[in-house]
Amino acid sequence: MSEGESRIFPPTRSAVTAVYKWDGSRVEPPEIEPDIYNFRNPGFLSQADLRQLAMTHEKYVQHLSARLSTFLRMECMIKIRKLNSSTFAKFCDGIQSPTHVTLFEVEPLRGVGVLDMSLPLALAIVDRLLGGKGRVIEAGNNLTEMETALVEDAVQLILTEWSNQWHDNNWNFQPRCIGTDTSGRFLQTSAAEAVTLMVDLEVTLGECVEHMQMGVPFSMIEVIVKKMQQSRLKGNESRNKQLEWRAPYEAIDVPVTADWVVAQMTVEEVLNLRPDDMIPVPMTLIENTRVRLSDTPQFVGTVGIENGHVAVELTSRIKSDH
Repeated sequence: MSEGESRIFPPTRSAVTAVYKWDGSRVEPPEIEPDIYNFRNPGFLSQADLRQLAMTHEKYVQHLSARLSTFLRMECMIKIRKLNSSTFAKFCDGIQSPTHVTLFEVEPLRGVGVLDMSLPLALAIVDRLLGGKGRVIEAGNNLTEMETALVEDAVQLILTEWSNQWHDNNWNFQPRCIGTDTSGRFLQTSAAEAVTLMVDLEVTLGECVEHMQMGVPFSMIEVIVKKMQQSRLKGNESRNKQLEWRAPYEAIDVPVTADWVVAQMTVEEVLNLRPDDMIPVPMTLIENTRVRLSDTPQFVGTVGIENGHVAVELTSRIKSDH
């Protein structure tokens, strides 16, 4: 090799990242290609978690529609267009500009959430709060300080109603607005790859039909998701739990009786009964024999004779009102 000439050598075997199986044997690079995993970033929400979150947010939009209608003294209808989990970077990419972005915290949860409200919707709310009919007016690049203050009252109601959906005896969530912006391009409240719950809403306020979306970082709802998962596990355990026979049960006597509901009579009719009086009995009485366990009606069956003994064949179970 002459002076000044350079040459690139391929990486040696020792430079290749070693990958090992569970039994300690080495895996050659052509057999498997390892992926880089960021352990600081939790995994995406599972389908079961998303289904449960979707049901909770369905109740949320119903309550929010009623609350905003009362607050604005005008019918307000809200429905969910989309609910999924993605990265914070993708959520920010979906924020149109200009818009009205509110940053919020929910104590004692960790993280900062984002509420994106379209400018026409924000201005319609301002118009209604100032005594107007909530009509859509021409939107500028951003809201004035007075308009921002008026919209913040509505935003605080939106966040309070969202926090109330997770109300628990052990939790007392307190939401508060901590800042506003006109774009999502420069938001740095979460890492770009942080998992974010995205809730896209359609809001109908009079003639105004606009969108509003909420981005909640996983760190904020982590304790909520864990509690939902524990509840599902307990539910599965209770369904899968099989009844086990216990020896002490063998010594417990349970009275078993069979009877019929023959007829209903007044007290006067009962007092007037005399020997040789006839009480009408329906023909279906035998098929509607009621079986009591410990004087509690449990089954319905058909009475008959088997091996010289009176027996009742159980045909259905009586549903309890409790």
